[in-house]
Amino acid sequence: MEKPPIWPPGRKIRSCRHAENEENGSNECSLADQDNNERATEEVQKLGFNPLQQLFLVALQALVQISKSTWERKFNVFKQWGWSDEDIVSAFEKYPMCMLFSEHKISENMDFFVNTMGCKSSYISNHPVLLSYSLEKRIIPRCSVLKALLSEGLIEKFNVNSIMVCTEKVFLQRFVTPFEDPYFLKLYEEKQTL
Repeated sequence: MEKPPIWPPGRKIRSCRHAENEENGSNECSLADQDNNERATEEVQKLGFNPLQQLFLVALQALVQISKSTWERKFNVFKQWGWSDEDIVSAFEKYPMCMLFSEHKISENMDFFVNTMGCKSSYISNHPVLLSYSLEKRIIPRCSVLKALLSEGLIEKFNVNSIMVCTEKVFLQRFVTPFEDPYFLKLYEEKQTL
């Protein structure tokens, strides 16, 4: 089995540049852009993405939008959190958008989940969608409520991924309103406004 790439092929491509052909008014892509797009498409297919599914386009977008140096910097950020090359490629396969987040956002979310919430770094690599959420608007408010519920003995444990991916309505129905204590709703709302 061929090892997946650890950075995108070619140079940075935002999109196929169109040049107006003065003679016939048609749009055409440069051959260099076509070659790089073809290489990126091949790399995404090698990773096992199905070209008929939307995730294929997301992975392709990630590969063509990031320069090699940016890809390597983000790769190193993940490695600083103990992720192996295989962990990073696996996270990309599960959620290609994880490579489009800023290095600051990746580090900030990893720090909170690992150092504040006590999650293992490998848990985040298995659930890379967790890196997509806003620390201020979703992660801290929800985790504050959950930590308060744990300290009061009202819940014994929770699945961080399930808590983050559910809608606000579901979160409130499951973790705030059943306890009929206005403190939890107030805590949640206060943390959202910070």
